[in-house]
Amino acid sequence: MVQNSISVIPVKDKKQLKQFLAFPYDLYRGEENWRPPLRFERGEQINPKKNPGLDGLEIQHFLALQGGKVVGRVSAIINASHLEQYRDSTGHFGFFDVESDPKIAEALMAVVEQWLKDRGMTRVLGPFNLGINEEIGILIDGFDSPNVMLMPHGHKDYPTTLEGMGFRKAKDVIAFWANMHEGYPRPKIVNLMLKLFEKTKEATLRPMKSGKLLSEVEVAIDIFNDAWSENWGFIPFSKAQVKHMATELKPIMMKDFFWFCEYEGKPAAFILMLPNLNEAAEGLDGKLLPFGWAKLLYRIKVKGLKSARIPLMGVSKEFRGTRLGTAMAAVLSEKAFEMGRKHGYTHVEMSWILEDNQSMIRIIEQAKGVPYKTYRMYEKPIK
Repeated sequence: MVQNSISVIPVKDKKQLKQFLAFPYDLYRGEENWRPPLRFERGEQINPKKNPGLDGLEIQHFLALQGGKVVGRVSAIINASHLEQYRDSTGHFGFFDVESDPKIAEALMAVVEQWLKDRGMTRVLGPFNLGINEEIGILIDGFDSPNVMLMPHGHKDYPTTLEGMGFRKAKDVIAFWANMHEGYPRPKIVNLMLKLFEKTKEATLRPMKSGKLLSEVEVAIDIFNDAWSENWGFIPFSKAQVKHMATELKPIMMKDFFWFCEYEGKPAAFILMLPNLNEAAEGLDGKLLPFGWAKLLYRIKVKGLKSARIPLMGVSKEFRGTRLGTAMAAVLSEKAFEMGRKHGYTHVEMSWILEDNQSMIRIIEQAKGVPYKTYRMYEKPIK
């Protein structure tokens, strides 16, 4: 009985942190549709010296042990920016990965809830890895296809396990999949929007300015923070996060995949598409050494990738609900698809989209995007 008991310990040293980071690779290894992210990137994500997104976060990582073996992990998170904006006494959980035994999940979440309660929280919401602008949600639908870059994976029993502990749906976010070569000619409404943009003399379309990545990312995130400011759970990107994002994007950024709409010479909308690094890293188990880096570069630079992801897009509030705003979104989407085809790409994921963001869903559907994965945010009162 002692060997079967489950203990939950806080991560306190480098050895335990290494176990925390390694656990998903052991848990999901061999699963057909698990695409492991690069391990060094996962390490930098939770390193305060590397990721400014950790500023203002109080975090405690936990490991579940059974018979001396790691059988689960989770993080408890208090986000000062969230509390300042929403004043709802809500703490978060993240990095939820467990073996298929409800008792393990129960032990982990009980510790998370107590940790948050001790710090004055009355509600737990998640998962967030680490915040609203990063990886969120439990996969509840779409297990038959691989996860793309910076999107989570999981087991089919996670939803029922959480619901069995009293967690309830807070919000769903959707990932859409599109074939860049299908759906032509476009529906009449799309062609009308494209013609409207073309006829609007004040509106122009341009690619990212060469050699200006940081300033261009700053412009894009200013639009994003404005466009999404009223969305569920929104927290704006900080200046430090924007600078970090530009640094992270530089090795994989393609000028042809980053476009802006301007109105009277001022940026009004943008779209950013990225190569799906999970495709390039397939079979590497997240490792770049000893030869993983060579395979990664060959697949990206020589063989070429076929899939991409659009993680960021926005139309400033000034044009929200207007025909011109819709036209901007349409022309940006079409340009991204055109550039994808030019570089040999065939498919793109557009994610993540709030389930009730009907205006964005309509735009994606017009581009022949179909919902293929759903991620759920869960909440529970802390008693």
